[in-house]
Amino acid sequence: MDKLTLAELGAVLDGRNTHPETAEELDREVWERCGAERGILVMDLSGFTRLTRARGILHFLAVFRRAWRASCPVVSTHGGRVVKCEADNVIASFPSASAALDAAVGMLHAVRELNVTLDDDSRMRLCIAVGWGRILELEDDFFGDEVNVTFKLGEDVARSGEVLVTESAVARLETEGRTIDGEELSLEVGSVRVRYRRLVPGTEG
Repeated sequence: MDKLTLAELGAVLDGRNTHPETAEELDREVWERCGAERGILVMDLSGFTRLTRARGILHFLAVFRRAWRASCPVVSTHGGRVVKCEADNVIASFPSASAALDAAVGMLHAVRELNVTLDDDSRMRLCIAVGWGRILELEDDFFGDEVNVTFKLGEDVARSGEVLVTESAVARLETEGRTIDGEELSLEVGSVRVRYRRLVPGTEG
């Protein structure tokens, strides 16, 4: 059975709101159709405000376009799919936490090679987070607690050249035979303490 699209999920939720007595059945059907355990990758570009004010929005969008073209093939190489690009983010899902982490490192390597040929204002400074969890994966979007945590880390916390790995992803990596080093950190997200590891695979050029 095909996954729902975001528009189709909206129709289901409208029905759920109109007929709350059907909520349990509808929820079960949606999870059966779209529920999945996935590695999650959120990539963000740092420097939006500075670069946009210095060079203009079109220059920043051109930098993001270059980053997008460098990153998306890496996602495919590691068996993932880009679920959506939103603002200056690339958001992707993977069949394993290892694949998501390998893609994150691969993205950093890919842009590093390009950056050495570019002036400072044209360089791509990637900030990445990797998570793992049970999510609702639609054709064109995905939702879940781990999606929220990973997006928060990738969008607001990670700095250029970093990969932040959620506690759930660290645990999953161990079951996949991967043990990762990295500084253990935590922060409060909506009154919930979130733990993660900070990896710096290399310094961007």
